[in-house]
Amino acid sequence: WKSSAALSMKSAMRACVYDAQSPSGVKMVELPRPKLSRGTALIKVMACGVNPVDAKYVIGDKLPESWMRWSALRASGHTPGFDFSGTVVEVAKGHAGAAFKPGDAVFGLACDPSKFATRKLRGSFAEYIAAPLDQIAKKPVALSHAEAAALPLVGTTALQLFSEHKLRPGGRVLVIGASGGVGHVAVQVARHMGARVTAVCSSKNVQFVREHCGADAVLPYDEEDVFAQIAADAAAHGAYDLVLDCVSSAARTDQAHSYAPKVLGLRPRVLKHGPGADSHGYVMLGGGTSNWVTALVKRTTGANLFPAGTELFWIKMPGARSALEQLAAFADVPADEDTGPLRPRIAIKLQFSESAAREAFDTVRGRRVVGKVVMEVRPEADTDSEHSA
Repeated sequence: WKSSAALSMKSAMRACVYDAQSPSGVKMVELPRPKLSRGTALIKVMACGVNPVDAKYVIGDKLPESWMRWSALRASGHTPGFDFSGTVVEVAKGHAGAAFKPGDAVFGLACDPSKFATRKLRGSFAEYIAAPLDQIAKKPVALSHAEAAALPLVGTTALQLFSEHKLRPGGRVLVIGASGGVGHVAVQVARHMGARVTAVCSSKNVQFVREHCGADAVLPYDEEDVFAQIAADAAAHGAYDLVLDCVSSAARTDQAHSYAPKVLGLRPRVLKHGPGADSHGYVMLGGGTSNWVTALVKRTTGANLFPAGTELFWIKMPGARSALEQLAAFADVPADEDTGPLRPRIAIKLQFSESAAREAFDTVRGRRVVGKVVMEVRPEADTDSEHSA
């Protein structure tokens, strides 16, 4: 017989939770391991990725900056994190049991943020998670757990966005903010989809975006007038089918750049228009609360109420398995193929702890990360599976 203390230890785990009173708004606690429910798998987390949405309390990026304190209070008790990579411990009976089995290495999105208003989110900043089966896929063979944990949210965002806007082989894409978390993966995803990519980033990151990410042209925004460079690129190679703006948001620091009105105001036009063109071809990943509401309407009903020209894109996590499987395929292509394998860049890798979570949040909030921040929950070699919780 196992002692009650041993059973208690086996049923407990370390996890982070939001806490408005703690430094950086997060603390480490001990929680019960999650229990399986319909349509989930129990995952032993090896690594978790950190995104701006995590550091802004899930909802803070969608509300006025002055409401950030309220967002922190509202999120208290929720476990942050969407990105993860790990191994399957157990799969809920009767649900996709053939797709995943104990011991499988998987990656994906730990929870559904749409549940935020009605229940405590149990995200990936934890030793174990119960992840929805339609939000996980087999881990790319070529990626470490840390690399795989850097990919789900940013890669799914890019792939869903490009697919929704019908990016085709030979299409032209302008990616603004191409060295950041979403941007550096979006450049690679677009290349894998056969598009030609012009990227905007700082001069110090030009080599990374060109050589690691594979951009066809890279425009440094801090050396010359970036809008003149964009106009010249479009004049030389043709107008863009799509612009992905990873910089603009409602934050005061981002509003100073004013990319959207300036790019859309260039003459001759640099974004295709007219019959056959995307009527919402300038896509942003951030914006004011009213834009998020409009994006929610589009995501839930399909009705696009954005004015012609621009829109804000909002990832849809439920049902993301097909996107994750495509990302895994991109990551596992042979190195000698023209596009090369998809490789998220880990800018900073931390060991899972309370201080690491705080450092990760502070770093991401600084908005100067080239690539992704990842926390390693367990050493890469610790991949043995447990067949029971």
